[in-house]
Amino acid sequence: MLFRIADRGIGLLSTIVLARLLVPADFGVVALAMSMIALLALLTAFGLDLALIQNPNAERRHFDTVWTLNVLFGLGTAVLLVLLAHPAASLYDESRLVPVIYGLAAARAISSFENVGIIAFRKEMAFDQEFKFSLIKRLATTFLATLPLAFIWRDYWALVGGTIAGSCFGLALSYLLHPYRPRPSLGAFREIFGFSKWLQLANIVGFVSGRSADFIIGKVVGSSALGSYTLAKEIAGLPTRELAMPIHRGVFPGYAKISGDIALLKRAYLRVTSVLVLVTLPAGIGLSLVAQPVVLVFLGNKWNDVVPLLQILAVNGVVSVSLSTAAYVYLALGTARRTASLVVVSAGVSLPLMLILVPLLGAQGAAYALLAGSLATAPVNYWMMTKAVRLTLRDIGGILWCPLTATLVMFGAVMMTKQYWTHDQALVSNLVNLATAACTGAAVYCGALALLWRLSSRPDGAEAYLLGRLKSVTALARTRARAWWTKTP
Repeated sequence: MLFRIADRGIGLLSTIVLARLLVPADFGVVALAMSMIALLALLTAFGLDLALIQNPNAERRHFDTVWTLNVLFGLGTAVLLVLLAHPAASLYDESRLVPVIYGLAAARAISSFENVGIIAFRKEMAFDQEFKFSLIKRLATTFLATLPLAFIWRDYWALVGGTIAGSCFGLALSYLLHPYRPRPSLGAFREIFGFSKWLQLANIVGFVSGRSADFIIGKVVGSSALGSYTLAKEIAGLPTRELAMPIHRGVFPGYAKISGDIALLKRAYLRVTSVLVLVTLPAGIGLSLVAQPVVLVFLGNKWNDVVPLLQILAVNGVVSVSLSTAAYVYLALGTARRTASLVVVSAGVSLPLMLILVPLLGAQGAAYALLAGSLATAPVNYWMMTKAVRLTLRDIGGILWCPLTATLVMFGAVMMTKQYWTHDQALVSNLVNLATAACTGAAVYCGALALLWRLSSRPDGAEAYLLGRLKSVTALARTRARAWWTKTP
């Protein structure tokens, strides 16, 4: 979680600077190329790292097989990208795509040689080492490559150059920080693919559901609209997906270790979900409420089209968090087919809606389609969780009612605050609007949550867990401060 906070903080700073230096079309042309890469990478997205983590008996031949497959898939993807660069440029009538795709293909080939040993950091829950690797790579990429290049070139080549530099930094760091030295081998091919085939299906369908919006918007509306949609999706994920992802990365190895005890796994799932709901529900809804001042303060007037997209995608982020949490339980149980089923249902709803709504509503149509897919998947997910860990409606109600009620109270308070906003484009006015709404929403939510928790006799849920963790951290800090004070002459 600490890395994701640092990563998104650096990413937010980078996005703000780049948004001031570049124009929406620059983001759009790179987004088109990245969509091409994601499409081809999808053909090789077997979740090989998850297969290693889930396998309790993974040994050298498994790690060597995964590294060999990563290299083969990465080089193959790079070659295909080079071959498809000119046809893609003709399809979108965008000649700048050709050199951009060449550059990103090189980055893909370089990153495929990363040391597979870094997966062991997650498998053995050595998250401090993974934190070191990821943070150094992120800092070097942003401050030594992307931002300096943006100030020098002031066009989309800064994004391409930063991507290539990030691949080089990651490759070097992976071998500096982990002693494992992989060797070419396919000795565990059958075992790896026995688990990964369902993840491949989930990834393919997930791409169709999520990334298809990039192709549809780029073709129907244009690169500027795609740039706005891409940036809105990035910001919308900050308070929800970006918090959930590190938690999932942390708990998945733990889920895998206790997967033989269904009762214990269910308790762990409910604890994780309750903590996520407690934080992501008000954060996502709150971002939707303050989307306008957020865009005007951090991005500027030229990004006004991002506001309605951000309002919709922030709500979608809240719904999708609960679905992703359950997916890691299915993976830990070795039932990746259930994860694939969730993605199939979501795509079956969102993709047809995109084809209908994007020509009518533009990029907003894609955002509405994603939200509809997430809402349609929720009841299917509940049914599968009843089969997997014997989940009940009472379990769901027990972790939802308190934060949901507090969020509704917060919603009303912020809506009242918005009546007194100053409606102009000035930076100071929008900064005041944002600060007032954010402080009011946070105070009201925390107060309502504390009151509801006390009225319900302080149950042993997420509130009690977070309060206990806060007390432990505070006590530890006091102990260390006291020890330091006594040693000071």
